[in-house]
Amino acid sequence: MNGEPRRTFYHPLSGLAILGIDWVFFGLGWELGPLSLAVASVAAFASCFAVVRRVQCRWGGDDPGRARLKALLGAAAAGVPFAIGGTVLGVLILALSGLKALPALVRRA
Repeated sequence: MNGEPRRTFYHPLSGLAILGIDWVFFGLGWELGPLSLAVASVAAFASCFAVVRRVQCRWGGDDPGRARLKALLGAAAAGVPFAIGGTVLGVLILALSGLKALPALVRRA
């Protein structure tokens, strides 16, 4: 091995953003009714799209088109009206962003 970290589909900050935004909007149980759920879904989608696109362009090394595609996928995951943290989708986000190895990387630093 060449010692460089393996590149993942998502930059780790993108994975944190997807899971964090989803948790803020749907993990805290702020349900006030169907209208608030629709507004929360749109807000989670829009904020996640903006953050992930920026991270992927700036630190992920993606061209703008690829960053937009990744942002669209991440925003769709964050915008579903339920918390994804404990689901298969949450585990997939962790794996695609390399966050499952984050404790090991912190210990090495």
